[in-house]
Amino acid sequence: MSAPSDPARPVLTAFGATHPGQKRGSNEDAIGTFVDDRLFIVADGVGGHSAGDVAATTAVDALAAFFRTYHADPRQVWPHPVDRSISLGANLLRVGIKVANDKVRAAAAGDRARARMASTIVAMAVGDAQVSVAHTGDSRAYRIRGNQLQRLTRDHSIMEEMMAARPDISPDEIATFSHRNVVTKCLGSKDDIDPTVSVEALQHGDIYLLCTDGLWGVVPDDKVVGIVRSTDDLNAACQLLIDAANESGGPDNISAILVHVNGGPR
Repeated sequence: MSAPSDPARPVLTAFGATHPGQKRGSNEDAIGTFVDDRLFIVADGVGGHSAGDVAATTAVDALAAFFRTYHADPRQVWPHPVDRSISLGANLLRVGIKVANDKVRAAAAGDRARARMASTIVAMAVGDAQVSVAHTGDSRAYRIRGNQLQRLTRDHSIMEEMMAARPDISPDEIATFSHRNVVTKCLGSKDDIDPTVSVEALQHGDIYLLCTDGLWGVVPDDKVVGIVRSTDDLNAACQLLIDAANESGGPDNISAILVHVNGGPR
């Protein structure tokens, strides 16, 4: 789907898909492809916690609702302090993720069966000239420019910390590391959460990928680029990415959103 045409703004085309994979009995991922709001969200209910699917869906809905509420009334009082060192779009993501954390915590407190539910989240807001990305956990954002895949997020995970401490760690050690899927920051885990936020300039032709570890942990980067560049149909590309993860065993839930920027600086 595409955003409404506006000569002053780059046109966005985006599609998303999610699948339970081959080894899980349910899908605890949730996605939000809100082209009209220029907002895109992927959330992954944290494995081993109760009601991960509820946590992920709550997170997506809460962040999207905050965006819409702000745009309907920009003069409203913000529910959390803003960071005046960053842009409006980055603040909307940062505060919106804090609101999502509040909602997940409240839902967990209201139901003992959901007491430990949690979720990762990665979200992207596209403005007229820049893209803001925010995340907690190990759901990721990437940019495809030409045939280069650039990772835009750094996982909040024990695995990422170990790799930073040991740059020479071998692929075999990574594959056998027992805590490789343990995240160190996620929605629902604490009363307050500070997402990592970044901003970059828009460029005509860029494609952004938001995804869970069921995709990036299974499909190699070069194959991701090859799939995305194999078709001009983003919907088909999303499905091909899901298929590739399933063909590689589909050990986890799989979610992906692709966003194409048409317009902006060349």
